[in-house]
Amino acid sequence: MRHHYWEWPIPTYLFLGGLGGGIFCLIAILTFFVFPGVAAVPLAMAWPGFLAIVALGLGCVMLIVDLGQPMVFYRAFVKSTSVLAWGARLLTVCAIFGVIWFASYVPWDWFAPIASFLVPAREVCLAIAGIAGTGIMLYTGIFLSTLKAHAFWATPALPVLFTVSALSTACAAITLSAGWWPAPLTMETVIAAALGDEILHTLDIILVVVEIAVLLIMVLSFLGAGNKTANKAAHRWVHGSYAPLFWGGMIFGGLLLPEILYVFGGHSAASTVVAPVLVLLGGLLLRFMIVFSDDRAPLPGEDRYYNRLAKDDADFIKAWTYGDNIF
Repeated sequence: MRHHYWEWPIPTYLFLGGLGGGIFCLIAILTFFVFPGVAAVPLAMAWPGFLAIVALGLGCVMLIVDLGQPMVFYRAFVKSTSVLAWGARLLTVCAIFGVIWFASYVPWDWFAPIASFLVPAREVCLAIAGIAGTGIMLYTGIFLSTLKAHAFWATPALPVLFTVSALSTACAAITLSAGWWPAPLTMETVIAAALGDEILHTLDIILVVVEIAVLLIMVLSFLGAGNKTANKAAHRWVHGSYAPLFWGGMIFGGLLLPEILYVFGGHSAASTVVAPVLVLLGGLLLRFMIVFSDDRAPLPGEDRYYNRLAKDDADFIKAWTYGDNIF
């Protein structure tokens, strides 16, 4: 059955959450493990960190919008056994400590006392945001894979796919924005941004290859699956109504073409701008296609129930309007 209960805010939320979490995860890795003690590196990554905060904030808005009752959003935080609750908490922790970390780099004169006060907490806040961001990337896939009724989601490959995709889109976003404000235009920050871009450029080449492999293994394995519901969804991806989006939009436009531009584009705009943008669009398309592949086997009697529901244009429905008493 394919009654869509989740609309566009959920795949948007999963994309933005994974993107924001991935950015903070990579910034933390670059700061603490790749370039330890080099102050210009986290400064050059401050603007990508701000973009991550915006992505996390918008993701939370998308989640609240989809809940249908925005005024009771707090329930998403208090259900201790819910995967959704853990995701909401991780997003909140990552965003709060990310804001504190970014605020310590704001160069405005009137803000200087606050920024100076926050400087000693930079490393701790970035570490917490990085750990929470890693959890967010994993959560976006686990969130769907725990819903066992939806056969196309209930696979351990999905958390791996979403994590790899989140890291890949984070590499793309950082590459597009590293070295911007509040980093000053100095030799140190320019070199730091360039070195970070080179490392993330190489990392994304590897991640795209891994993502293609995991995605194809996941989808093609469902073609031979005994589960008819998962098999039907996979057929729709490979040679059905989703095939143009899957092969043309996701595999070629979102993965293969960026990979070609990364490898053979050198330092041209095609490699440094076009390829990262395509990776971001491919990551967004992936979430939409996964979420809308929510096929499930009907419960006993469910088809009979829906077939007996009155049609929207039934005469007895159109004969009465709200507030009228015709009896």
